[in-house]
Amino acid sequence: MGRMERGGTGAAKAASLAGWLAGAALLLLALRMGEGWAHRHFLPAWAYGWETQLRILLVLRLIVAAAALVVLFLLRPWLARVFRAGRGRQALFTLLTSALAVAAALAVTEGVIRIKTWRSVQERWDQEPVRTREPLYGWGFLPNHAGNVRLGGRTIHYATGPYGYRTPAAGVGVDLAKPTIVFAGESLVFGYGLDWPDTIPAQVQAITGIQTANIAVNAHAIDQTYLRVRAELPRFRHPVALVVPFMARTMDRNLDRDRPHLDAALRWHPAEAPSFRLVEMARRVTRYRSTDSIAQGTAMTRAALARIFALATARGARPLLLVPQFLPESEREREVRRDVLDAAHIPYLLVPVPAEERSPSHGHPDPRGARRIAEAVAAALRR
Repeated sequence: MGRMERGGTGAAKAASLAGWLAGAALLLLALRMGEGWAHRHFLPAWAYGWETQLRILLVLRLIVAAAALVVLFLLRPWLARVFRAGRGRQALFTLLTSALAVAAALAVTEGVIRIKTWRSVQERWDQEPVRTREPLYGWGFLPNHAGNVRLGGRTIHYATGPYGYRTPAAGVGVDLAKPTIVFAGESLVFGYGLDWPDTIPAQVQAITGIQTANIAVNAHAIDQTYLRVRAELPRFRHPVALVVPFMARTMDRNLDRDRPHLDAALRWHPAEAPSFRLVEMARRVTRYRSTDSIAQGTAMTRAALARIFALATARGARPLLLVPQFLPESEREREVRRDVLDAAHIPYLLVPVPAEERSPSHGHPDPRGARRIAEAVAAALRR
């Protein structure tokens, strides 16, 4: 009997020690998930500001800390008691069956998710402007199409020409023989939430008197922009300038691998489905990135911008990197701009855009904000 009691006491001590270690590990993880850790693993988001991202991280830290307290002050003492009472095998069986039930539920959920077609973060096939699949860079716009959409209480009219460029009306093409300022990029340049006359390219054309071509595509990352420029720029006989944007708030999409993408050496890769879709969905919700992923994304962004500049220069066009500065700007956004552009000595045009000149519903520049950017671009090109 004494040997059994000593065995139960020894098992209880071992269980208590394991509980202490597990709880301490969770507490250490919660302590490490501070702002410095956030700067290493998170990038600014378009949908919400950096302060909101930090609040989301705080909630995650509190959940981890609460789990640590549960392990330390509820689970650990309970395990010690049951082992001391000689019911250790029952306790282990209960924990094991609970863990197996959770694992089975996760496996079933993963299986159900795999029945569905996996989509990239930025895929949107059921809204205006209508997209079409592009094997090289994921998606473009349906050519010769017109459509309307309600945004911010207004009806916005979108139209594309023969090559899927945004134009004043469906089917209207750009004169490829004329001197042209080519605008590439994503939704800000395309003019999301703006009618044609209010878009940045249209306003630059009105200011300078030089024809502009809007080849931007919503939700494109910088590698997609490079691939589209490489495919479309040769169409223009006399490109005067090539304008492309960079925004810290969209840097995160440069790291996506669930669409056709380029690596840091600008080698092309097809879309990659995640090994575990539940894990990827959790990453999308939290927006977590590894330090290696951010470093690779930074290297790819710099390489793509350098290649875009080279393509423009080879055609006798002036490259202009447009960097809208959305005010108030967070320190994290400034940090990303410094890390990606300033550290590599990449020249750019910084244009401050006040909050009151952006749409409160989707964050893109309104007609006033687009006008501010267009005037800055026109002035830079004149210089």
